[in-house]
Amino acid sequence: MLNSGVNKYILLFLSFFALLFVSPMGIWAINEKCNMLEYAKMLVEENGEKSNDRERLVKKVDSLIHCKEVEESTYVQIISAVGNLFRKQGNINYAVELYLEIASCYEQEQSLSNQEKQSLIHFYIPLGASHEELGMWNRAMDYYLKALGIIENLESLNVLNSVEKTEVEANKARLFNNISNIYIKRKELDKAEEYQLKSMAINKRLQIREELFYNYNNLGHIYFERMDYDKSLDYALQALQQLDSTRDAYFYYFMQTNIAGLYVSKKDYRMALSYLRNAMAHQEKYGFNSDLVQTYVSLGTAFNEMGGQTDSVYFYLEKALVLAESLGNSYEESIILKKLANCHKRDGNLEKAYNALLKSVQINDSILEIDNSKKIGDMEKIYNTDKKIREKELQIKDITLKKMSSDRLWIVMASVAVFLILVILFLINRVRSKVKEKETQRLLAEQRKAIYEQEKELQLKKEQELNFKIDQRNRELTTYTLYMVKTNEFIADIGEELKQLLLELNPRDKEHKQHLRLILNKLQQHNSTNNWEEFRYYFEQVHPSFYENLEKAHPDLTIKEKRLCAFLRLGLSSKDISAITFKEVRSVESARNRLRKKLDVPTDGNLTEFLTHNFS
Repeated sequence: MLNSGVNKYILLFLSFFALLFVSPMGIWAINEKCNMLEYAKMLVEENGEKSNDRERLVKKVDSLIHCKEVEESTYVQIISAVGNLFRKQGNINYAVELYLEIASCYEQEQSLSNQEKQSLIHFYIPLGASHEELGMWNRAMDYYLKALGIIENLESLNVLNSVEKTEVEANKARLFNNISNIYIKRKELDKAEEYQLKSMAINKRLQIREELFYNYNNLGHIYFERMDYDKSLDYALQALQQLDSTRDAYFYYFMQTNIAGLYVSKKDYRMALSYLRNAMAHQEKYGFNSDLVQTYVSLGTAFNEMGGQTDSVYFYLEKALVLAESLGNSYEESIILKKLANCHKRDGNLEKAYNALLKSVQINDSILEIDNSKKIGDMEKIYNTDKKIREKELQIKDITLKKMSSDRLWIVMASVAVFLILVILFLINRVRSKVKEKETQRLLAEQRKAIYEQEKELQLKKEQELNFKIDQRNRELTTYTLYMVKTNEFIADIGEELKQLLLELNPRDKEHKQHLRLILNKLQQHNSTNNWEEFRYYFEQVHPSFYENLEKAHPDLTIKEKRLCAFLRLGLSSKDISAITFKEVRSVESARNRLRKKLDVPTDGNLTEFLTHNFS
């Protein structure tokens, strides 16, 4: 009986320790894969765009949910397919939400098998790529480095078989390539090249031609940024050699367009046109319309660079514009319109140039507004998802601790005498757990704050860049308006001379007089708009408070003096102002001196700086 009692208490003792040290995830993660598959199915059904791919994927997920056991490789494959569907449809935030949930499940486990570690690597890569697409480069780099850390751990343990080693090496090459792309975007080209060469070395060893294509293409991009067109062309040609013209037709002819662009940069127009015509013929054949837009643009650019090919320039640029409009590609449409505006301006057709440039600016502003709004929304959703997952982890820990406390209390009450020492140890452990939990919460709070500050700083930088671009475009419109004013004043001068000529003609010469009146009517219709009011409108788009502040401080200024102030605020020299207003430089200098006296600017003071600092 004594031995039976001792065995009973030993059993209770072991049960106590089992409850004390059980993994929180072990309690929570019952049917974990099925739960995650249910979650993936719910996301697809609620947020995915209807398509045959989506319906097939939902059926696959549904069939796996009802399986008693799901293999790790199948689980990874189906979750990746769901994430890829979201990214293909442009719903990046939903892909991130799914990957964050999955990664969180793996991260919460106390120990992972080698296969599970490889699965986590597999999810970290697209998680980083998704953040990279949203412009959250620091977050993307964090996930890439986490994946590299797991790979280094697996390599140091030396527990992988040959197939697993190959897969891990291939993932390592992809990570090096992705890290290189981030450095390219940051313009840190030396680091970008270093990681790209590491990636290429692995892919050469594994003979993965598809990844080698990306390596050579990205190295070509790096040297293009360095303006080393010869080296860039060498890498682009090597990238092309990795492709099969039939199997990889899309990338094959896409690369031919890129190579042609490099030949244009080298001013080798014969080779450029050869590549572009070949790419155009096959893109039209296969229906690669998005790339065909770029090929038409490149052909127009090449003929423009060659000079003397005006008809060909307009022909290909207008073909590109029509195709871009039919595809709804607003970004390319804006670029093409700007190129057409430059061509019209060069050829002296200012009205067409103005209309094309104005439409380009309007489209580009619309794109920026929509793109920024979407990115901000996606980033906010990702932040909220991340916050929700972390809160859920804390709730799971809290529920687990409560359950453990309940079990311990029952055991202590049933065997106070036997487990008195264990109760004391439990209390000590509980205090430590609380201290650790508080420290964890503090660290999490600091991390959230740091992440928020980083994202806030990034957003501020983006807004500053956007404001700079908007300001730059408005300045271009203002300058263009000045040229329109100059043209119309020139027309007005011609009109005055024609009026004088009309007075000097013989009264009997009715035919010539009638002809001159018709010409004068046409000139007056063309110059009927109040161009100085138009100039003031565009000027106030750039400097909204300038006129208001100037008129408050100096209400006695004439219209011409206010106009001169605006010219000086734009940084125009006396020579520039003379050309616009058709006055002698000496007259402009005299007007500046009179203005200086009216504004009480010292003779040694800079009038332009005075206007900039006091009335902007």
